[in-house]
This record gives sequence, structure tokens and C-alpha cells, in this order.
Amino acid sequence: MHKPAFELSADSVRNEGVPRGAVTKFVWNSSKLYPRAEHDVSIYVPAQYSDAEPACVMVFQDGEAYVNEHGSVKASIVFDNLIHQSHMPTCIGVFVSPGTRDEPYDLRADQYVPINDTYASYLEDEILAEVSKTYRLVEDASGRAICGMSDGGLCAFTVGWHRPDLFSKVVSHIGSFTRLRGGSDYPYHIRRTRGEPKPLRVFLQDGKYDVNLMEGNWTLANLMMADALRYARYDYRFELGEGGHDLQHGGALFPETLRWLWRDYPGVSNGYVHSDPSLVVGTWKLESRFFGERHYGTLVLEETDGQLQAELHHEHDGQIEVLELWFRDSYLSFSYRTPATQLRWGKGDDKVMTTWLKVDGDRFEGVLSGSGRVWNDWPTFGTRIA
Repeated sequence: MHKPAFELSADSVRNEGVPRGAVTKFVWNSSKLYPRAEHDVSIYVPAQYSDAEPACVMVFQDGEAYVNEHGSVKASIVFDNLIHQSHMPTCIGVFVSPGTRDEPYDLRADQYVPINDTYASYLEDEILAEVSKTYRLVEDASGRAICGMSDGGLCAFTVGWHRPDLFSKVVSHIGSFTRLRGGSDYPYHIRRTRGEPKPLRVFLQDGKYDVNLMEGNWTLANLMMADALRYARYDYRFELGEGGHDLQHGGALFPETLRWLWRDYPGVSNGYVHSDPSLVVGTWKLESRFFGERHYGTLVLEETDGQLQAELHHEHDGQIEVLELWFRDSYLSFSYRTPATQLRWGKGDDKVMTTWLKVDGDRFEGVLSGSGRVWNDWPTFGTRIA
């Protein structure tokens, strides 16, 4: 039996001429929140770091699995390559292993599984406070990211969810969004923020063959998370691969993950901000689905002086006026007054319908929803035909 092969890119190997950062280690054994615990902590500092400017920071749970150059992620190597290319900002990596207390007992579940802000306080008041004694760190959340795998992925999301003022960027590999009154609660809580989403950017990765235990099915749980993030209109990305409960897929994606995560940070130039109107100019065939019915239309997008204009035609309602239109970060949205055939889609009180569509070349996929009391999302697809 063999595992699926996930090939590493050139960004995950040492390259000639790329400055190499330094990794140092220390033991944190002065925790007030986790008394008597000992945490192994590794600090990666890029060659480009200077005391003259504060650096961004990215914290990793199960730190040794990420910083190990012989592991699946090779974070320090990827950081070296991407910082050198200006594909991510100058960023210090903080790799924290779960605390141990009176071996062989460890605190991994105690620290990573609770869905409260205790671990966030531990990072802020203890670990980052200690690192800040030596290095200048960006204090704004836009320059701070957090990452983890399995329970550590759940932990990373929990920290961002409770403290978006501390971390604005979250990466979860094979996250444990399971367990009753645990991570499984998040999809509901996320949906409740529709209209007022938290200032978070979230990258989720999982495998089709992740674990299925008494606590839940990891693959289904991550699918639920991704759907909730879409429903609440978060800036998110979900990658579902052929793997299982390991870091192989997440490691292969890691350079791409970082480019996406830091794509619009000042000083970063990685070609990831796709907001050029010319990318969506053309004639699109539309399809929306409503309780077994399929509705078709045509959307014509044109550009004048950098501004998009749209003409919308519905197969039954004819020409429909477009009220609002924008395209940024690969997402296309347009709104229009609800035609007669769609009035019942939102329980009869929708005055305006709005799309939220992810564009990928000559296709887009997303949802259409109303403005009434009940926020229903209806699947919507499009193909560029001219």
C-alpha cells in the first residue's frame, strides 16, 4: 500500500543564492496559564530581518512538525524562498510544541481542543511577549498569522476566532472541527456572523480519506466549515485532496498557501491579487438552481476606462437592470431587482438578488441570494461563451 504522492515545488527545497534564515530554540517553562508545563519553542528569523523595521509573525502549533527540514512542510525553507522572492513579507516564524508536564503526560488536548481564548492569551502574554524581548514584531493583526494541524488546526482557528485583533490570518491543516460541544460548533457560529463577518482570512486543507472516529468525520467537518465560511462571505480558501490525516498535502501546498495568505500585504508582489476587470470581460452563460428548477440567463460584461458595465438577460424575465457590480480578488458580485420568477426564492420578501461568485478562468461558481428576512443561498454557475 502506498500513500498518494504530493510533489514538492522548487519553493520547498534549498535554492542557490537564496539567503538562509536562522533557527534558534528555547524552552519556555515559566507559564502562568499552564503551570509546570515545558514548551519547546523554535524561532525562525529571516536573513532580511532588521531591528529598524518590525517583522510580521506566524505562529505554528505542533511546531516541530512544521520547522523540521526533513518533514512534510519545511516551513523555514519555504519562508527563505518566498521572502527572497517578495512573495511574502519579512516574517518571523514561532514554532511552539505542546507543553509537557510530568512526562509522559502532555498538554496537547488541554491546550488545543477547548474553544475559548485561553491559548490565545498564552500566546500573546507569554510566548510572543518573550519573543518580543529580542525581536521587533508587527503589532497589527494584518501582519500576524497562525497555523496548525489536526487539533492544532482547530486551535489556530480558535485563536483567530476569539482574537481577530491578534491574528487575522489562519491556516488549518486537517483541522479537528469535530466533537460535541467542541470544534463541531464552529460552522453554526460562523453562519451567525453573516452580514458582519470577523476580519479573518482562512485557509483550510483536508483529505478525502481523513479519519472517521467516534468524535466525528474529519473530512465532513472540514466541508461543513468551508460551506459555512462561504455562506457568511469570509475571505477563505478550501483545498480538498486525496490524502489522509497527515501533512503531505498541506506541505505540498504550503508555498501556495503563503502566497494566497499574504497576497495583499504591503511590499508583497506575488501576482495573486486578481482584480483586473479585463479578466471577466465577455459573455457568460448563467445557471441558477432552485429546488430542482434550473434557471438560465446571459451576463455580458464590458470594460470602459477600467470600470465594469453589465447587461443581464433572463430566459423568462428578459432584460434586468444591474444595480451594483464589482470584481476583486477573483470574486465577482452583481445585484439586480428581483424579477417575478425569483420572488419566491427568498420567501417572497426579496427586493434585490445578489451573486457571490469565484472566478476561475472561463468559469465561475458561487451563490445567488436575496435580501429578505431569510438568507437562502442558491447554487449559481457560469461559463464564458464569448
